[in-house]
Amino acid sequence: MMTGASPVLVPREDPVGKILFAVVVMIFGLVFFVALMTLFAAVFKGQTERCRTILRETPYRVLTVGLVGTGVLGGLGYFFCQRAFIHRLLETEIVIGPLVASIVVTVILAALTLMGAPGTFTAVGDRLQALHGRELSGLARTSLGTTVAVMSGWFPVIGWLFVVPSLVLFALGSGVLATVGKFRPA
Repeated sequence: MMTGASPVLVPREDPVGKILFAVVVMIFGLVFFVALMTLFAAVFKGQTERCRTILRETPYRVLTVGLVGTGVLGGLGYFFCQRAFIHRLLETEIVIGPLVASIVVTVILAALTLMGAPGTFTAVGDRLQALHGRELSGLARTSLGTTVAVMSGWFPVIGWLFVVPSLVLFALGSGVLATVGKFRPA
């Protein structure tokens, strides 16, 4: 019989293990996201090329459409989500209609952004290729652009507040113009 000692073992904090785990998650996340964007660029070649051309020819229009699209679709999603859950605050039942509407609007916003993301990252890869001076294939430019864009988002303030939001706005704007708009490259 054990006296005075607790049979429960309390684990010690392991800060090195936590840091190593975070680094591994970041590396795997980067690799999988680059693979996903490269796959989308390979599967949706026409859409990626349209988005890249739109970004090259009309960048301010793409940014404006991204801002307006984020405001309209994001506002609608927020509005419907609030309408669905305001009843929860009043301790009544959740209304299904606004909840479904908010999910649909959010999925549309995410899908349009995802359709424009490979073209946006390919455009970033084009700029990097011009700086480097070496010729790269389309998928290599997409992989390079995605890698640099994601890694630049890791910078503490500049990446979080400027790089990532601007890339998302450009991706949404080019996705909307290439998917819904009547834009035809010259």
